[in-house]
Amino acid sequence: MKALGMIEVYSFTTAVTCADIMAKTGNVRVIAFDRNRPFAKGFPVPLIMAAKIEGDVADVRASVEAASVYAKEKGHYIVSHIIPNPGQDVDKMAYLNDINRDKFNKKMPKTFRDVETPSFTGDNAIALLEVEGLVASIDGLDAMLKAADVRLVHTEKRLGGRLVTLIVAGKVDAVTSALEHGEKAAEPLGKVYGTNIIANPHPEVLKFFDIAK
Repeated sequence: MKALGMIEVYSFTTAVTCADIMAKTGNVRVIAFDRNRPFAKGFPVPLIMAAKIEGDVADVRASVEAASVYAKEKGHYIVSHIIPNPGQDVDKMAYLNDINRDKFNKKMPKTFRDVETPSFTGDNAIALLEVEGLVASIDGLDAMLKAADVRLVHTEKRLGGRLVTLIVAGKVDAVTSALEHGEKAAEPLGKVYGTNIIANPHPEVLKFFDIAK
């Protein structure tokens, strides 16, 4: 590993978006996502996520800086850092991944470097809806699937189901319409913590999800 880049933010949605920005900014690999809970109440989202990348120092620096700008604009930025030439044992923490644990073997954390890029034929966008509670998330998902030609590709449940992120895929217009309807349906039932649409998501992000049809 020539350099390790890290950005820590509030919200699963923001972390995934930051990873996409980093992958599109420089020639880097997204190596892992990790998470934690805030130390106290009163934070924007009750979840802290870290996105980690590797690559040449210049690429990693540019990528982390670009993602930091986005996270600060969202009010979700916590901290970012770059480690040139990290020590060998840093791998033991850097490669720990907390998304799709069944897909990535945490006992052999480097194995997902070689995960094949998933097929995304026919779709060119994903939408993320991060809400409070299982009931709100299910109703939001139902509204999204009924509003447009989209498909559910990932569900991320945190805090025992108190925080749920839904990811749907489809054409840009379709996921935009779906997200609008999903957010509207979920809001009366639980707080909406994050929404975003990522057009042409980078393969370095897609590899973490069961995205293939």
